[in-house]
Amino acid sequence: MKAVIIDDEFWTRDSIKRLADWERFGINQVEEAEEGLSGLRIIDQIHPDIVITDMRMRGMDGAELLKKLTVDYPFIRKIVISGFDDFAYTKQAILSRVDEYILKPVQAEELNRALEKAVSELRIARGLHAAQPMNKDVMSVVTEYKEQISRQFQELRAEAVRESFEALEALLGSQATPAPGLHHLLYKHFMLLLDELMAKAGIDSATALPEQAASFFVTDFTPLEQWIGMLRSSYGAVLEQTIQSRQSKHRLDIEHIRQFLNRSYAEPITLESIASLYFVSKEHLARTFKQATGSTVMDYIVMKRVEEANRLLRSSVSIKSAAEAVGYSDLTYFHRIFKKVTGITPAQARRETEEP
Repeated sequence: MKAVIIDDEFWTRDSIKRLADWERFGINQVEEAEEGLSGLRIIDQIHPDIVITDMRMRGMDGAELLKKLTVDYPFIRKIVISGFDDFAYTKQAILSRVDEYILKPVQAEELNRALEKAVSELRIARGLHAAQPMNKDVMSVVTEYKEQISRQFQELRAEAVRESFEALEALLGSQATPAPGLHHLLYKHFMLLLDELMAKAGIDSATALPEQAASFFVTDFTPLEQWIGMLRSSYGAVLEQTIQSRQSKHRLDIEHIRQFLNRSYAEPITLESIASLYFVSKEHLARTFKQATGSTVMDYIVMKRVEEANRLLRSSVSIKSAAEAVGYSDLTYFHRIFKKVTGITPAQARRETEEP
């Protein structure tokens, strides 16, 4: 990458060159100019990725230069450094969509943070994150951790979730240099999973997530412990609110679950999927449902399926169609279940309808 520093003060240009961590950001060419016109000529020649400019300079000042760059070089990232906290300059910087507006004297931390933001925006604009999908090995590990953390979260095991993220951090830290955009992609994967878990739990992200999570952005330069730490704190905060919400409910709404089963019995549902939907452990669901209804969840589903299949058979629907309509693709299994529940075969049920 290339950068151009434009400032009429030599010591300011020199400070920027010394304070910026160019190598860390992959910037291998840095040019200087004393004012806007000469800076523009350099920009025309080398087509830099980033321009760092003062605002008040002789000749073409920073405001005019920014206007020119916005029109002619819309993809150049712009960082403004000025000794004047002047509203007119700030307004022009905003209009020109600069990445950062930094006041002199320049501080290393602030300068490098601005460069990190500019470089990350460049990577996104060039599609590096989209162009570097996870390889199969990494995807396999990530999928395993997502399933593990999802299960622990649904079981409300906050400590287990924290330990899983610590294990993931240790694993990633032991690997070679990650592909460009990988950590950004991983962070997005786990935040999307958290969105799904919050939706299932009926938790409002606006109140549950840490305030900084909304604006947190992961680049190739974001320390591993920082973005994993953000995931840990985000999951922990949502889990805490979820646990409080569950503790305020003394029991599951069994009638609501029964209504759901009455609507969805023909779907390929399992005890695990229902427990996940209601954000409880499958053991708690099974125990509570049995206490309230006298039937297991799966027996209840089977009973609803057989009742509907019997109704269809007695309305002259074929055995195969009736079985498929209630979720059974294996006719042999359907015959066995139907006879076990009703005491007759599906064929006998149809014949009873046909007999006068």
